[in-house]
This record gives sequence, structure tokens and C-alpha cells, in this order.
Amino acid sequence: MRDPARRMHLRCSVALARAAERAEDQPTRTARLASAACHARRAGLPRRATALDALALQRTAETTWAAGDRAGFLAAARRLGAHGGVPGPVRDYHRGVAAAMCGDGRLSAALLRTACRAAPEDDPHALLYASRAAMVLGRLPQARALATSALTRAGRHPAAVPRLLTHLALVELVADRYARAESHALRGLDAALAAGRPDLAAHLRGVLAMAASVRGDGTGCRAHARAALATARTHGLMVPAVLATWSLGLLDLAHNLPEEAVERLRPLVLGTSSVHHFAWRQRVIPYFVEAVALAAPALPAVGRRRAVRQARATLRCFEEWAEASADRQGRATALRCRALLAAPGAADPAFDRALALMEGSGSEFAQARTSLLTGMSLRRRRRPGEACAHLRGAMLRFEACGADVWVERARDEMRAAGRAEPETRPRALASLTPQQLRVARHVAEGRTNREVAALLTLSHRTVDHHLRNVFATLGIRSRVQLVHALAPGGDPPGA
Repeated sequence: MRDPARRMHLRCSVALARAAERAEDQPTRTARLASAACHARRAGLPRRATALDALALQRTAETTWAAGDRAGFLAAARRLGAHGGVPGPVRDYHRGVAAAMCGDGRLSAALLRTACRAAPEDDPHALLYASRAAMVLGRLPQARALATSALTRAGRHPAAVPRLLTHLALVELVADRYARAESHALRGLDAALAAGRPDLAAHLRGVLAMAASVRGDGTGCRAHARAALATARTHGLMVPAVLATWSLGLLDLAHNLPEEAVERLRPLVLGTSSVHHFAWRQRVIPYFVEAVALAAPALPAVGRRRAVRQARATLRCFEEWAEASADRQGRATALRCRALLAAPGAADPAFDRALALMEGSGSEFAQARTSLLTGMSLRRRRRPGEACAHLRGAMLRFEACGADVWVERARDEMRAAGRAEPETRPRALASLTPQQLRVARHVAEGRTNREVAALLTLSHRTVDHHLRNVFATLGIRSRVQLVHALAPGGDPPGA
């Protein structure tokens, strides 16, 4: 390239593309990529310009998605679907989501299935979008495998690691595998902060808030939610804001505060506040319906009719989405919600179908919550024997997935049904998740946090986080006390 002007434009294009990767927010990243494409075109490099244009469009789609801008995302998705320089999985994913947003479920499913299959195994970027397509379809094992494959192949693209870890944490969150979601989120948070990506850090804080709410860690949940909301407000990010608010509503439900949950979740599903997202609202709808069903008896007549009407309307939207995506767990969840809103005589068949469809869905937490709500419904209709069978199953499933606060909720329901369930472990130790117990045992054996991290293939930050939670749960302050707490017959002071 002998022309000085063309050389200058090429240098500008390269510099702007590199600067885009270092940008702290998506709009700046998008603008820099668009400028890099313009300079590449002036340098006489049309293929480079086309590739950069496509990347700028993808960043525009990501920006509008994170901001909850439905019209902006739909416009960007349509342009990506028609762009010749976009890789197949990326193009088909956006075309599929756009079709779903326009109500064409059949076309959407076909395009998303194509996106799942078309990703080259050596392209982390294409694998990421294939995983996103699988996630929309409810194929969560496939979404997890594709995301893991993308992360494994990201060695030559270190800037992609925080984004891939964020997506993997969200996949595990949607799959109700909260311990795994938390592990990926803690690792991703380190990477996001090191890379100067507050937007990704906010998403990961939202995931951590959800994981803490399932454990019943109110302090941790609120701290992560506050951090996620603060960054979300600064950068106009709706996804982490929804996750943070949702986590607080889930905590309300876990503590049997359905009226508070209704007021917290209603704006998310109706779009009546500054926190809303056109797609993530679908994930929140079942929790809103549950909160309404549980709160209804205590609400004034006018408020009860209004809340039930809103719950039925949003449930219809959720049912359409679950049917269009062919998501088995989504269809089972819709049946559970339908049972919650049904007249007493019609509830049993819907609960039975939900339980049957939920079996084998892969989510212990979803199955446990379905059993819990079935048992609660039966207890309230004065059928304690049948209720306790479901409640005991729910309790065991909650224990298996580390949802400690929900274990207590199921146990409380069993007591209300007249069947106290004895605990098989000291209460404080029973509150630890399996991963926390593994960390605690290694520390009690005299290993340092770094040694435990290497042994369990975790980050040092993750081990620190688990150990802080162990100390808080057991009510102890030192490693010496931890040794006594884990000794046979031992229990920490104040437990």
C-alpha cells in the first residue's frame, strides 16, 4: 500500500478496532467499530470494512438488547439478518429472535435450530451465538455445551473471556443450577473488572444476587442487587436491573412474603417502571403469578381482582412463548401457574400434568418448587397426607441443589400439615451448600485459600467468597472455630 492517505486510513482503522475492545460501554464500542469500518473502506479494503460493519451491527444489537430497547433491537436484528458479512449462526440467531418478536413462532424455531447446528467448532464468537439460540429454544444442555466449547477455544481471544463467562453464568441461571451460575459469575466478575467492563460486571452481580436469594443469603443478595442496580442506572442496562429486582422478589417468596413479592415483581412483567426488559420479563412471569396466587386471600377484593386479572394476562403471554420455543420446562411451568390460578376442583389435573412434564427436565429446583406448590395447594384443601408426600419430595430436592431457605420453607409447610420432619444433620452444617462444605473441609484440614482454589479448580476469589459465607452461616470468625464446627459431634457457637 504505497498511497500515504490509504496507509493512514488503515492505521486509523486498526487503532479504532483495538480501541473498541477497550471501551467501557457498548455505545462507545459500537461507534469506534463503525469509524474503523469507514477508514477501512477509505483504505480500499472492502472485505475488512464489511467485517467491521457486521461487528458494529452486532454491538448495536447487544447495546439495544441490554438496554431493553425492543424497537432498536428488532431493527438491528433485521439488518444483521440481511448482512452478507455476518457468520451464519449470528445471522440465523438474530433472524430467529426477530421472527419470534413478530409472532412467527414456527419460522423462529426453524432459524434458531439452524443456528444451533451451524457453528464452526473453532470460532468462539459463532459458538456463543449458537449457544444463545439453544438457550432461547430451551435446549439448556446444548447451550451449556456450546458455551463451554466457546470458552475452551477463547485462548487466542482473551478479550472474549468475560463475555463468554457472563453468558455461561446466565445459561446456568436459566437452568436453575445456581451453584454453577455463582461459580462462573465469580470467575467472570474478576475477568470483567480486570478488562474494564462494568456492563458485564453488572450482569454478573445480578446472577450473584439470584444465587444468594436461593440460598436465603439476604445480606449477600441485597448487596449484589444494589451494586448491579447502581451500574445499571449509570449505563442504562435493563438485564442486570431486572435480575437484581427479580432476586429480591424471589427472596420475598422464599420467606413467605407474597404481597411484597407482588409489588416488587409486578413492574417487571407489566413494564410500568424504569426497570423492564421485553424478553427477560418472560422469565419473571411465573414468579409473579405464584406471588399473586399466594397473596390473593389476603388482598382487598378490588386489589385481588386486579392482581388476578394481571396474572392471567401475563400467563397467556408466557404460555405462548413456552409453546413457540418448544421448551419442555417452560410448558411445565405454565401448567403449574395455570393450576395456581385454577378453581380448587380444577387444580389437581394441572398440577399432575406439570409434575409429569417437569420430570426429567434437568432442573432440580424447578421440580422442587412444583412439588412444594402442589403440596401447599393440597394442604390448604385439607389433604395433609397427600400434601406431605409432595412436601417431603420438595424438601429433599431443595437440599440436593443447595436451596437452603427453600428447605426451611418446605419443612414449615410440613409442620403446618402436622408432620414434623426430623433433621439428619446439625442445623448449621445442613445450611451449607455442597461446594461450601468442600471448601470448609479443606480449610479445616489446614490448607490455605490458594491451595484450596488449586485443588478444586476455582479462582482464589471464589474460595474467599465461599469461606466468608461459611463463616457467616456457621456464626464463627476463625479457622480454629471452623475445625471445631466440622469435628464429629461438633457445632459452632451460637448455631
